[in-house]
Amino acid sequence: MIRRLFRLIGTLAACAAAICGLYVFTALILGSIPVNRDFAATPGGTEIFVCSNGVHTDFVLPVKTIDADWPAVFPSQDFSRPIAAYDHIGIGWGDLAFYRDTPHWRDLKFATAWNALLGRGPSAIHAEYRPAPLPAENCAGLSIGAQQYVELRDYIITNLAESRPDLPARLAAGGYGMHDAFFFARGHFSPVMTCNAWINRGLKAAGLPSGIWAPFEFLVLHHLH
Repeated sequence: MIRRLFRLIGTLAACAAAICGLYVFTALILGSIPVNRDFAATPGGTEIFVCSNGVHTDFVLPVKTIDADWPAVFPSQDFSRPIAAYDHIGIGWGDLAFYRDTPHWRDLKFATAWNALLGRGPSAIHAEYRPAPLPAENCAGLSIGAQQYVELRDYIITNLAESRPDLPARLAAGGYGMHDAFFFARGHFSPVMTCNAWINRGLKAAGLPSGIWAPFEFLVLHHLH
């Protein structure tokens, strides 16, 4: 009986390892295949960034341009301190509970990660008013045209729970600091739709360099450097 139990555990472990290996292999293949190969930087265009903390990627965009006014979407009253001093905004997507309960990777709990992978809870867009990226940050910049920026803007707005451009985002929770907050979003986190896959999909929708599917941050940045 004990031998059968150990044999079953071994079989399950082997199946789990095989599934994880297949997942990583598929991600590496699809994430390496470029999309929008004909992209060319727009001289004098809007400079945007994709920044990574080593695991998670965010868009980092100018706060105001002729094509986007982010304080109208993520209004000042939803943040603990005034945002007027900041000229950029970081925008990312993920599972709301995972975001809130894991301000640092040392805070990660198995139950939080498991529930996020199962897509049990609502998703959120994390918005943070901030300065422009510093040289020390792991960021890739692109100079893009007006239509590309509009398409990226629309992608972000349509992923908010309140997706009409004349309505501000609906606040879900306060953030980690004084100038960030979480807003209810559409969709659910999953092994297929990760935070990085969401960024990659936005790049793809805007006609910017991206992969077919990029669930890992290094696959997103691969096409931007």
